[in-house]
Amino acid sequence: MDPAFKDKEGAYWATMINVVPYMYNTEKVAAADIPNSALDFLKSQFNGKVVTAYPADDDVTLWVFWHVVQKYGWSYMDKYMATKPNFIQGHLGEQRSIGTKQNLVTFDSILDITSVLKRQGQPVETHIPTVDALPIWPFNGAILKDAPHPNAAKLFISWLLSPEVQSKLPTWSPRSDVPPPAGYKPILSYKVANDYRDFLANQGKVAELRKRFEGYSGPIVNSGGVR
Repeated sequence: MDPAFKDKEGAYWATMINVVPYMYNTEKVAAADIPNSALDFLKSQFNGKVVTAYPADDDVTLWVFWHVVQKYGWSYMDKYMATKPNFIQGHLGEQRSIGTKQNLVTFDSILDITSVLKRQGQPVETHIPTVDALPIWPFNGAILKDAPHPNAAKLFISWLLSPEVQSKLPTWSPRSDVPPPAGYKPILSYKVANDYRDFLANQGKVAELRKRFEGYSGPIVNSGGVR
């Protein structure tokens, strides 16, 4: 397991890797028009058809937007809002809206949800950007110090991290000896952003960013299912 996916002192380990790639409607977005950077979402053809979760409500989305403005500056948000983007509470409703063609693209998808929608026959696809970094974060597991049944906890973690179980994940495994999902490369062969934990740890900054991004998106008015 790569050091990026475990605590250096062994306090926790990644049990799976969550990724936040781009997503688009395959019937409405031509191959030549698939976005490869945040700047591509500003194209006039996507006006009124870009969707994300509310950044002030969803921590993952807030983190993704933070990476965008770190690279392109806060002026990006003025340009982004000028395209009349749509906001919805939670990734499920966001991604379903692309499947129904209500919206066409997002830089804020969750790979697992897209995979489910594809299996249901919806015209959606995942795309890993080639210009901007792919946001990823490990879903961690740990054994609490005062767990009432530590041996059972060890057995569970050992089972969860076994190659047999890891090979059945709908996303990347943190284990380097487990193949990536079909059609993809090992996760660290992509240009990734893997600082979600450090981002959340700065709660003062997170609170400040929530307030600032709510100034762009406004309060929640579109509720869209579970996250």
